[in-house]
Amino acid sequence: MVKNRFVLFTTAIASVLLVAQAMGQVQGETLSPLAAPFLWSLQTCSVPEKEKIVVRRPFAERAKLKARLLDLLHESLYDDAKGILNVEREKEIKKISNKLRK
Repeated sequence: MVKNRFVLFTTAIASVLLVAQAMGQVQGETLSPLAAPFLWSLQTCSVPEKEKIVVRRPFAERAKLKARLLDLLHESLYDDAKGILNVEREKEIKKISNKLRK
C-alpha cells in the first residue's frame, strides 16, 4: 500500500517537472503571468511599493453605506430564518436604502 503511494507520488512529481520544462521551452509572450511562479523563475514585481489609490469622498461614503447595508441584510436573513424580528435593524435597513437611492 505504501509502495503504491510512493510510486504514484513520484510519478506525479515527474509529470509536473516534465510539464514545467515543456512550458519553459515556449517562446515569447505566450506564457501567462500565472505560469511564471510555476517555472521557478526569479522575476520581481514591477509595481511600486508605495503606490496609493485615491478614492473620492462621495464614492467612499457610498461604498461604506453599501457595506453596512449588506451586513444588515445578512444578519436579517439569518434572523428571519430563526423567526426573529428586529425592528431597529429593519428601520436602519430602510434608512440606508433610502440614502442610497438619493
